[in-house]
Amino acid sequence: MGYSTNLAVKQKQSMQLSLRLWLPLLQAPLQELDTLLEKHSYENPFLEHTSSFEVSSSSRYDGDPDAKRGFIENASVYKESLYDKLLEQICKPLFPTPVSQKVALEILQNIESDGYFTGDIEQIAVACEVTNDFVESIRKRFGYLEPCGVGAIDNEESFLFQLEAMEIPSEVHELACILVRNLKQIDKYHKHLHFEEAMHALKMVNNPPAIEYTEDEPYIIPDFFVDITGDIAIRINNDYYPDIEIKDAFLAKNSELKAKLREAKDLVGLLEFRKATLYKLVICIVDRQTRFFMGGELRPLTMSNIATELGFEESTISRAVSNKYIQCDRGTFSLKSFFTNAVSNNLSSSEIKNYLQALVANEPHDKPLTDDEIINTIIEKYDISMGRRTITKYRKLLGVPSSKERKKIYMLN
Repeated sequence: MGYSTNLAVKQKQSMQLSLRLWLPLLQAPLQELDTLLEKHSYENPFLEHTSSFEVSSSSRYDGDPDAKRGFIENASVYKESLYDKLLEQICKPLFPTPVSQKVALEILQNIESDGYFTGDIEQIAVACEVTNDFVESIRKRFGYLEPCGVGAIDNEESFLFQLEAMEIPSEVHELACILVRNLKQIDKYHKHLHFEEAMHALKMVNNPPAIEYTEDEPYIIPDFFVDITGDIAIRINNDYYPDIEIKDAFLAKNSELKAKLREAKDLVGLLEFRKATLYKLVICIVDRQTRFFMGGELRPLTMSNIATELGFEESTISRAVSNKYIQCDRGTFSLKSFFTNAVSNNLSSSEIKNYLQALVANEPHDKPLTDDEIINTIIEKYDISMGRRTITKYRKLLGVPSSKERKKIYMLN
């Protein structure tokens, strides 16, 4: 009985150790993976680490030490991404239930690198089987996350989120909020008692809210290559995977050293498991998005679909796609970009946006297409039901001015 209890305790400890090692290993991009394993090798006498960048960069930059050194510096320095920063905050107490966390993850997929939310509340509600009001309430909880202001739909809301987080007197906060809502008429508040203090508070807000994450982008190394030569071939980028191996295992003669040896063996196994997991994930993505790799549009695809197919939690898939990239004939794309909401059964919002851009690119300059004309064309082409507000939102997300503004631009050009 005592033996069974001890075995159960050891198995539980082993699982906890593996989980503690596994999640950072799965989430780390290639740039950070090398540093992560190097750190483990310093702390573990049985683990030997060989840097991937030393080997790969030497073959890539023949005889040019400056180019080699520059590449290693660019590739090795990794800054925590906005996605990572927000993902680690999707937990209790702000998101206490599995449903609230599921909705928060969907919202996270629709937060751009500058911190603004660009998704469709209604589509997220349908995907998560909740109400629009519930999705909106979860989105507004992002106002309490770091960096302040993320999850907002525009700069006005972002400013209000950031002001709410500031420790300023209530009367200054109240006036600052009024100024935000009346930026165009700001002069008429000039004589207000707290005007200078309120303006000082506004100078402290960031626009865009995630500006610190949009600077100094890390050098992107693709995790996979997708080649199309009659058939589709998927290759893992082994050139940039660090090597780790067990050394001096016979020296593990006490319980502390044996624990370190187990950890070293776990890391070797988990590194291979990471490769296998990501490979399966990319196979699923490529299989679902074959049309894109052949030159077409993306199909609707959610992380929930992939999680169900691979037998993982949706949060695990969210970690796995973080800062991972595919390189193909069409360019280099993040794994995250292959997930797009459905407008109808086989039609993604990405395809609608691309078609909208094409319409505007080919419109007559003397009479640009109005939003009503654009939506009528889209409804006729795809045989779907869609509101004008959705098209207006897509147009703004793409940075396409209104028909009146475009006409002025054409005239100036």
